[in-house]
Amino acid sequence: MQTLSLRINGRERSFFIEDDETLARVLREKAQLPGTKIGCEQGSCGACTVLVNGRSTMSCITPALKCQGADVVTIEGIADGNSLHHVQQSFIDHGALQCGYCTPGLIVTACAFLEKNPHPTRAEIAEAISGNLCRCTGYQKIIDAIEAASTYLTATPSPVSMPSRNETFDIIGKRRPLLDSRKKVTGEAQFTDDIFVPNALFCAFLRSSEPHATIESIDTSVALVMPGVRAVATGRDLPETFGVLPLSQDQAAMAVEKVRFIGEIVAAVAAETEKEAKEAIKKIVVRYRPIPTAFNWKEALQPTDPAALIHSHSAKHGCNLHKQAEMNFGDPSVSEAASGGALSSTMEFDFPGINHAFLEPHAAIAKWDDHDGLTLTSATQVPHYTQRALAKVLHLPLEKVRVIKPFVGSGFGGKSDPFPHEMIVSYFAIKTGRPVRTRLSREEVFLTNHGRHPTHLSLTASMDPSGKLLGTNADIVIDGGAYGSFGVVTTYYNGILLQAPYDLKHYGFRTRRVYTNKPACGAMRGHGAVNPRFAMEVVLDDLAHKSGIDPCDLRLQNLL
Repeated sequence: MQTLSLRINGRERSFFIEDDETLARVLREKAQLPGTKIGCEQGSCGACTVLVNGRSTMSCITPALKCQGADVVTIEGIADGNSLHHVQQSFIDHGALQCGYCTPGLIVTACAFLEKNPHPTRAEIAEAISGNLCRCTGYQKIIDAIEAASTYLTATPSPVSMPSRNETFDIIGKRRPLLDSRKKVTGEAQFTDDIFVPNALFCAFLRSSEPHATIESIDTSVALVMPGVRAVATGRDLPETFGVLPLSQDQAAMAVEKVRFIGEIVAAVAAETEKEAKEAIKKIVVRYRPIPTAFNWKEALQPTDPAALIHSHSAKHGCNLHKQAEMNFGDPSVSEAASGGALSSTMEFDFPGINHAFLEPHAAIAKWDDHDGLTLTSATQVPHYTQRALAKVLHLPLEKVRVIKPFVGSGFGGKSDPFPHEMIVSYFAIKTGRPVRTRLSREEVFLTNHGRHPTHLSLTASMDPSGKLLGTNADIVIDGGAYGSFGVVTTYYNGILLQAPYDLKHYGFRTRRVYTNKPACGAMRGHGAVNPRFAMEVVLDDLAHKSGIDPCDLRLQNLL
């Protein structure tokens, strides 16, 4: 341990710290200034930006001891008393914030930049904030806000405000700030990992190194007796399966008999500190016996020995098929349309999977009370899904499970499911009688995934010589990864929504979702609709090209 002395937001502070602690950890955990966010811990996202001796610094990768004696300014020190800094006010006025997770880092970066260049061009602003990621806004309003902020130095700003009771409540066509915008620009908005809970244990996870394997043994004996360790759990402690859809609850909190993808949780440790929990995880020994794998839709649809299936309930299909949906409206066959001068177009598409890359990592805090029951605070988009899953997995009455959703640092569908880490910290809280918290690393966020399905799609559409669409037919295979998630619904959406806003009397589809030995796919911004609608638009462009009809006119004459 060493002593670190800093001047933070104009106040002298001293802390005892470990040699390897980062400035971000010191600011958040020791100085209790959670406005500085941790998004990646790799210096890639800029959410942790603070000023060190006046310079923008990514605190998540800055060793704290290198800042000995430095003057540090965090988002909490940007405002002047009760008055907002002109950059903060400009962010509010221009709507330059949404979820708010990236906002503190962006404002700190902008303040430092405008100190050096008070009248920048838009190109200079874009370059200045290039180290700060935002997954919500598209940056346009952020650049607008920073561009306008310099005028606050020479002109009286006209801050946007909600109407008073004496005003006419006329808001149509007028800008109004987000109700929580002040909290977001000042760093007061609390996300899950910002919430301080006294006497909390930290939970860490051991993840599978195999994509598909039987678990022959798990030895936790060494981990159990390591310093700070208060509990260890494996899949046998939480065997109940859960899932967002009652029809497809196929995932346990930890692998029970076998693992289905690299990164699946196999065991967990609750310890006094994050460091002790992660050290104990390294001492758990797992023996695996590999099973043949399926890594893409073609392999998944191949005839498969029952012992090698990713899930035994796929045995009725003879392969790793999860769900098939086939629906026909009218006569979707386009073969008849090929006569009489009609035109048709058949195209095939392959779409890669996409991860949401939300800035706030998954995080959860569980507390147990013998009278009130379980309280879970989590970075979730849908608290009631999580509540029902917790009640099922932990065998608790629904009224004994409370789920709190604080500010969420974006999600885009990726925080809609109930997740294993939420089940595990809740189990540990009940077992130990102590609060238990966890925050996933960026690598763990990607391993958790639940992003958009990789998709193979074949689509045929036809139209008569006048440009009237006659029919479409689609054959779609989506790669669902190892578990169900929203997959049953996504399977239907791929077909039901492919026709977009066009008047189609005849259309049909077959959609198949397969299991593969990869992290599960789930909901992501219009899940099941984005890929087929893109395909539909491309096929329409092809028909327009073949017929010589303007692509816009073709669409207008076929709108519902």
